[in-house]
Amino acid sequence: MKNVKRRRLPMVLMALGAAMLLLALAMLSRTPDALQYCAVAPQPGEKGANYAKLSDSAGKLAGNMKDALAWTSLGGTMASVNVGAGSKSAEAALYAIGEGWLEVYPRFIEQGRRLGESELSSGARAAMLDADLAFQLFGEELPEDAVVRLNDVEFRVVGTVRHAGSLLGGRGVGDSQRYDVYAPLRAVGAAGFQLDTVALSALPVGTGGGAAQLFEEAAEGSGLTGGTLINLKKEAMRRTILPRVLLLIAGLYAMAGLFKRMTRLASGWIEGFRKALKQSYLKALIPRLLGLIALILLGYGALIGLTWLLLVYSAQPLYVFTEWVPENIVAWSSISKVFWSLTGEAARLVRVGTRELRVVEFWGGLARWGTVVFLLGAALRGKKADADP
Repeated sequence: MKNVKRRRLPMVLMALGAAMLLLALAMLSRTPDALQYCAVAPQPGEKGANYAKLSDSAGKLAGNMKDALAWTSLGGTMASVNVGAGSKSAEAALYAIGEGWLEVYPRFIEQGRRLGESELSSGARAAMLDADLAFQLFGEELPEDAVVRLNDVEFRVVGTVRHAGSLLGGRGVGDSQRYDVYAPLRAVGAAGFQLDTVALSALPVGTGGGAAQLFEEAAEGSGLTGGTLINLKKEAMRRTILPRVLLLIAGLYAMAGLFKRMTRLASGWIEGFRKALKQSYLKALIPRLLGLIALILLGYGALIGLTWLLLVYSAQPLYVFTEWVPENIVAWSSISKVFWSLTGEAARLVRVGTRELRVVEFWGGLARWGTVVFLLGAALRGKKADADP
């Protein structure tokens, strides 16, 4: 029995690692294509003047960069706020959102409606609740005149939304609380709420390759200083580097085997044709010859195409992480400059993050460990094969 379990262990590890890796890659593929500039939130100021000033700056930035950014919006987060209605209450994460925020981070409406742009721009005391939170506070149906208290400040409830934390709608990775509540940033500031972080978010036009640097400079110019630029798609790709390397190695090994197999097949077909020539005239065998040539070309063409796709997929990070590539790949000074630039960025003492970044970091970690588990199983399987007579 022990020997059976030992024989199965490598396959179990490989299957577990592959499952972890596929799940992580699937979740990373859902990462929004958004740029974020996240910073520690300032004091709200008198009647939320500081938050209102940042909102106005975000609006101007959106107008000035409309050719590079499809949508730009400012939002803030507060890790925990008490949400009450009548005698019931619960803790929730507060998302203070500005104009355009729901275009960058769409939410699925369950009941009622979403916060309108006019409510966001005017700072109306209105809010959207998680559907589960609304059910706990009000029951199955949301009353038309529903009102909640956010830390004893009343907000009118305009609708409920599906929780954004997971595929099933419940609490997910990156959530500080089980529930979320959304309210206009200007209203939150006017009520004196001290947010934890504020983040300027944008959807780049096209690939957004040159938009990130412009966006960071514009964000710092709008009053958000000392923050962190986060390119979510770039962060998601960063977490796929190890699986890509594994795929490249395994893929090239597999393609070499397929080319050898194709060569043997082609040699067999050609040998069969040569034998047929001894019994028939070439004219009668021309259709067979043409079919044989087409089949060989099709087989090698398919293998070349697959190899090209594999190389393109593996080299994709070099087009995204252009800072990894020295200006002169043979000059030590250029290589050294890139090295210290990358290590200096990694050595920053403080890196403020967002919910979306935490999600990417979690699934990226799962992808890394899935790869490690898979490789461990493969190594044990290879060791066992070498030990067998």
